[in-house]
Amino acid sequence: MTQYVYHRVPTQMQGNVLYPLNTLRQVFPSIYAAQVQKYKGRELILERLIPSLHCLWNDVLHLTPVHPRQLQKALVEAGFDVKGWQWFQIDPAVAEFTPENTTIYLYSPDKRDSGNFDKPLADFVPFSRERLAEVEELPAATRRYYRQMKEEGKRPLLFHLVPHILHRGNINVQNVAIINV
Repeated sequence: MTQYVYHRVPTQMQGNVLYPLNTLRQVFPSIYAAQVQKYKGRELILERLIPSLHCLWNDVLHLTPVHPRQLQKALVEAGFDVKGWQWFQIDPAVAEFTPENTTIYLYSPDKRDSGNFDKPLADFVPFSRERLAEVEELPAATRRYYRQMKEEGKRPLLFHLVPHILHRGNINVQNVAIINV
């Protein structure tokens, strides 16, 4: 069975290539300016080091191993209105993910707020199909977080406590399936 990773289709997508934020700054500066706004108030995260890839947080593409329908279901169950999402469904083999250019960030709850990725090296594991299969389910902690955000009247961070697939490189999405959720 093919395992996939997912990336939300950017609203301002130009061309057929997904770029990491730092690359986007040079290729499409105006789109970069809009995309970097999602880190407002959390700018320090952009300078975090990903030790397993020897680069910064904004030097990689961030993908999710969790099917978008799981995310949608959990948000709806928490009381949020979610519709009209489009996601790229990416085959890691076709995108040429390797342990050298892709890592899985496990997002351990005890490390999530440390701001120091130099220490929790164990939270970064080399990409493999076997490891990908281990992180395909939405964590219960994320479901609780969504409910808490709804109770507090706040907008949740979609991928809070969700393992991330971090890919150092661009991804051509010209022939990638788009799923609607």
